[in-house]
Formats: sequence, C-alpha cells, structure tokens
Amino acid sequence: MNDPEAAVAFHLLTRHGSPVDRSGLVDFRPLDPSNRPAPFKRYRELEPRPLPRSIAATEPGRLDEAELGRLLFLAAGVSRVSDSPVFEDRTYFRTTMSAGNLHPVELYVVGGPIGDVPAGVHHYDPLGHGLTQLRAGEFDGVAIVLTGIPWRTAWKYGERGYRHLYWDAGGIVANLLAVTEADSLTARVFAGFDDDEVAQLVGIDGRTELPLAVVTFGSDRAPDWSVDTPLSLETEPISPHPIDFPLIEATQRAGIVADVGKWRVAAAELGEPATPEVPAPRELPPVEDMILRRGSTRIMRPDPAPRALLDWGMGMATRPVPCDFAGQGRTLLQHFLSVHGIEGVEPGAYRWRPERRQLEVVHLGDYRPEAQLLCLRQPLGGDSAFTTFHCADLDTVLGALGARGYRAAQLEAGIAAGRLSLAAFALGFGATGLTFFDEAVSEFFSTRASCMLVTSVGIPAYRNAPGGPPGAATELAGYGRLMERLSLQLHRSR
Repeated sequence: MNDPEAAVAFHLLTRHGSPVDRSGLVDFRPLDPSNRPAPFKRYRELEPRPLPRSIAATEPGRLDEAELGRLLFLAAGVSRVSDSPVFEDRTYFRTTMSAGNLHPVELYVVGGPIGDVPAGVHHYDPLGHGLTQLRAGEFDGVAIVLTGIPWRTAWKYGERGYRHLYWDAGGIVANLLAVTEADSLTARVFAGFDDDEVAQLVGIDGRTELPLAVVTFGSDRAPDWSVDTPLSLETEPISPHPIDFPLIEATQRAGIVADVGKWRVAAAELGEPATPEVPAPRELPPVEDMILRRGSTRIMRPDPAPRALLDWGMGMATRPVPCDFAGQGRTLLQHFLSVHGIEGVEPGAYRWRPERRQLEVVHLGDYRPEAQLLCLRQPLGGDSAFTTFHCADLDTVLGALGARGYRAAQLEAGIAAGRLSLAAFALGFGATGLTFFDEAVSEFFSTRASCMLVTSVGIPAYRNAPGGPPGAATELAGYGRLMERLSLQLHRSR
C-alpha cells in the first residue's frame, strides 16, 4: 500500500482554519464525560511486576533492570497528580508532554532477560511502575515498542488526534534519547517495520491500538521479530462506548510498507542537514532532574530571555535523530520561528538553518499578535520569547517515503518539540506544545512546507513544581488556581 494520496487526504481533512468536507469525519460529542477513556491500560487476571523505584543513574553503558526502570519511568511514568475540583477525577501527569494530557501512547518491552525481568514481551504500567509479562520467549536484542490508542486522544480532538499519537510518541522518544545519551547507551529509532508483525508480537489489533515506533538499545540493527502464536489477553474496557474513526484507521493502513528494506534505503537518501553537536552554555542538571522539572508551561510572561535559550535550545531540538527514516546526520524537518523577546535578536519571523546554527530572516517586525493567532489564538503563542513551528515539505517526504513518511514527519516533529522543551527547562525556562492554523502558518512564513507541530518557549509566569520519582508523585495543590488563571487569560484573548 503506502499510498501518499491517503496521507495527503487525511492532512487536508484535519486542518484547522480551512474549509473541509466534514462528511467523511465522525459526528460525535467531544469531551463527553460519560464516555471518557481510561488513562491506563489494564490487563485482566495479570498483575504487573514492580520495577526498582530508584531512577538514579546506574553504571554507564549497562542496561540492567534498574536502568530499564529508569528509562521507562523517565519516558512515560506518572510524576505528578492533582485532586483539584476543576476535574471530576484524579488527574495524572507524566514525565513527557501530551496533547490535552490524554497520553494515548503505550510502551512494551521486548527482549531480555534483563536482570530479574524474564525474556519475553512486557507491558509497562506507568502508574504502578511495573511490567506485565504478556509473552515468554527469547527475542533478538532489547527494544521498546510504542503503540497508540486513537480513542484516548480522539475523545477530545476527533480525527486530528491521529497526529497527536505521533507527536506524543516523539516526546517519549526525546526523553528516551536524552537518557540513553546521558547513560552511554546506544539507541536507534525505527519508523519502518512490519505493522502486522509488531501488532501480533505485543497483542494489539492494529485498529483500536496502533504500532507507532520501535526504539532499540545496544544495536543499530533493525529488529527481526516473528511469532506464530497470537496473544489472546483480556483488558479492561477503555470507556463505556469507544468510538471508531474510519479515517484514522484508513490513514494508518495506508502507511503499510510491503518492502521495509527498500523503504529504508529510500529514507537513507532523504533529508536536509541537521544541527551538528552544540556545547551546552553552562553545566546542566542530571537528565532525571531535567525531565522531572519539565511540565507544559500554561502561562508565560512576555519578558526577554537570553540568546543562549534560542541558540542552544534550537541546536538541541534540531540535532539528527539516530533513525531509519532520514539519512545519517539529516532531518525531514524545517523550523520557522517567530522571535518576540530574545536578547540581541531583532523581533521577526525567521527560518532556523541547522547546519549553520543561524537564523535566516523571513521578515522583521513585532509579530506577537500574529503568532498568537497562528496558534489558535492561544496567548502562549505570542507571550513566548520565541515560538517554533516545526514543519516538513510533505511533497518531498511523501514522494520518497509514501504515506509512511507522514508518520515519520509527525514523529520527528514530536522528537524535536520534546528536545526543545527539555532544553528550555534545563536552562530554567519553560515551554509547551501548541496546535495551529495549518495553512496560515505556511502563508505567514512564505514556505511550501506544512506545519507539523508548534513549541512555545519562554519565561513561566509561575513556579513549576518538579515531578516526583516512582511511587512518590508530586501533588499539585495549586493546579486548580493555575487553571482558573489560564481560563481567564484565554477568555480575555478572544
């Protein structure tokens, strides 16, 4: 299959700010509280086995049980909670960002044995910080499989939530790469694989839960998995009446690749130069502290920030990803910035040139109001020190990689946004992901590239409470008051 036209059709039908034919979209009630998806996947009659609670760094270059637990928690564990009356139920916040805090991505560990974790396939429980064994047996290498549950995000966002699956997976991958780099481990990200093979391996149907990406550890070789026996495991219902979205299913199926090896060969020739290694402007905190500090900034002060925030932040965000979907040292993305308050940089619209680590002027001016408008009129788009629009030339990407390339571009955008967010928090600032008016972004920056995701970076207007380790999540006592402030700000901006 791998039909690029299907990806183009999906992209056009899920645009914000443009007339679309809604006859192919599901008519449903978004945010229906009576049909809210459960935040965690639960298996009936199977209990998770606890992982070590410590997330301190272990021996460099060694993937043991403690390191596995550290990787999983810092990628997707629950680090903050809130019982604010603003929400009907207890609210959980994880170590990575997620659109609407809905967290549709699930993690599975394949391989082993790793310490006392037996060889096989295991599902990660982000609340209890444990592994549920689903399948026994030896497998090649060690990997984490990322899957996505469309309904968990489509409950709010409808069909556009399909994009969010890959954004959120990219944020998780950004954390995994940050930890493996800090711990001297080798990791590689795969977007090209046999969907049905991976789905059968981890026991999902490929419709209500989709394979998104694979991250391998200790080897650059592509995973080679084949199982003859399907899993038949009962899980708790995700909600009383889950809704299917045919367009999401069709777009995912359109990205199936018949010859994965040939697809990877094409991908190896693709991409623009990414940013070479860039030194940090000062000594940084341990990676676990950086990740626990991170939390989507809700309100920013429109004050100037140092040049290092932009230079190092963008440098970190646009480094090459060790992956199979672009050439070595290359990227599928282009990055455009609306700069509002960076010391030594004239306000205006710019393109970031990764190979030179420089800004290229598109047009100069104070564009805070325009940036806010581009970001669905969200104040964070204009109150930031700078707002980055992560884009991809879909004609080029889909022409070379087919519909599978659409998945890869969205995934890499999520990785770039995750890296930029971590860099901002490492330097003591804030960041958040935003959605956008699709065509308006391309028009504003005079580019044919399409926006994949937006990251707003700047100075938080409040003190962020760091997250806690496994079993000791930070209670956000003032979260309700913060959301009231945000609601008032949004009301004033409309």
